[in-house]
Amino acid sequence: MNSNQTSDARGLVLTGIDDRAAAIYESFINDTYYYRLGVQDRLDSFLLEHPGFGMGHVFKGYSLMSEWHCGSFAKAAMHLHMAEALPATTRERLHQEALRAWIDQDWQSCGFAWEKILANWPLDLLAFRQHTGTLFWLGDKRLQAQVSAGVASHWNEEIAGHPHFLSAYAFAMEEIGHYAEAERAARLALERQPEDLWALHAMAHVLEMQGRQAEGMSLLEASGDFLNDYNLFRGHLWWHLALFKYSAGAFDEALDLLDREIYPKSSSFFLDIQNGASLLYRLELQGVSVGMERWERLAQGSLQSATQNTVWFTTVHQVLALLRSGRVSAVNEVLDYANRQGRNGSSRALLAARISEAVMAASQGQVQRALDSLLTLRQEFGLLGASHVQQDLYQQIMISAALQLGDWPRVRQLLKERRVVRFWNPASLDQLDVLTRQIDGFETKEQVEAELRH
Repeated sequence: MNSNQTSDARGLVLTGIDDRAAAIYESFINDTYYYRLGVQDRLDSFLLEHPGFGMGHVFKGYSLMSEWHCGSFAKAAMHLHMAEALPATTRERLHQEALRAWIDQDWQSCGFAWEKILANWPLDLLAFRQHTGTLFWLGDKRLQAQVSAGVASHWNEEIAGHPHFLSAYAFAMEEIGHYAEAERAARLALERQPEDLWALHAMAHVLEMQGRQAEGMSLLEASGDFLNDYNLFRGHLWWHLALFKYSAGAFDEALDLLDREIYPKSSSFFLDIQNGASLLYRLELQGVSVGMERWERLAQGSLQSATQNTVWFTTVHQVLALLRSGRVSAVNEVLDYANRQGRNGSSRALLAARISEAVMAASQGQVQRALDSLLTLRQEFGLLGASHVQQDLYQQIMISAALQLGDWPRVRQLLKERRVVRFWNPASLDQLDVLTRQIDGFETKEQVEAELRH
């Protein structure tokens, strides 16, 4: 190792900084994955002091791209160019390859670069968290779990950053239905850091998918004392608490959480829009009058971001808000944007456009056309990323359409499909048979509403 190199907390070579600066850089990694406030401002100041630190520029580029907004691409490219002009190890050059591919929206090359890093340096926490986090929004749950399992044997509690590995591993296991393993890993992470938001997030998903609403409510209510000390991701944990309230039929409490914590003011942040729109839609399906002013807040945020968004799962949520506020021309602009990106090679953008077109058709009274379109697309919904809990919005939209049409055979079929998704591993065929036979007897809207709360 030459005089211009040091090692990070896991023994990986860093070029362009000394030991003291490496410790500061490690604090950025820790604070980012614990969702602490102020990381980007501190990172900007750090890079002014250490302009020759290539991985610092890559990390900044990753952070910008994680905003999933077209306006960030040029800024990320600037930091990539700075990194490329600096000395670097093979591992550091691979990080540059991953960032370059991300900017180019070349997901195959991006993932391949991260996988090469993890094959040779499995303790590269940055590569691991970026890869698994990106796979989440690309809809590849199976690969997310495989990447997590592929490095697991290299991690133990003596290695710096082990809780960050555990929380990501826990969430990956939850999304493929390995709930016991997910819960074990999440609880271990929380033992090390009780305020680890990603571990709390993994636990919330386990409890949601297993129908353990009371435990979920207790977990997140206890976390309410510190959630607002963290960055915008906190809103998603509040959203999970609102879903547990919703499941219990406490609709007023869910709306109160939306107004106080989830979407208190207009925000263009993609996750805020997802949280707000999906909660309002669910409540409306339960017959709750949510008020136009709440949809208007969401529409204002959507107008700022809908034609710059690159998380295509967000598009339907933006379209819902714009439709609810009567902005049909704005919806057409969103559809034009998504279709244009589709023609440029983004299959996910094209899928988002087709789902959004169906949602728009339903809002204009063409309910059968909307339902038929969504039914043909439903096996592709997962390609837009997000969790099973978030993707439940699509099921709710289809079931709502079938209800409007009075198509009870289709309503029952879709409810059964939803049961299978939300309970990946029923204890037995007999248990699944009991659940689905209950649905066979549904004949009223109230029965459907009750089922949709679980």
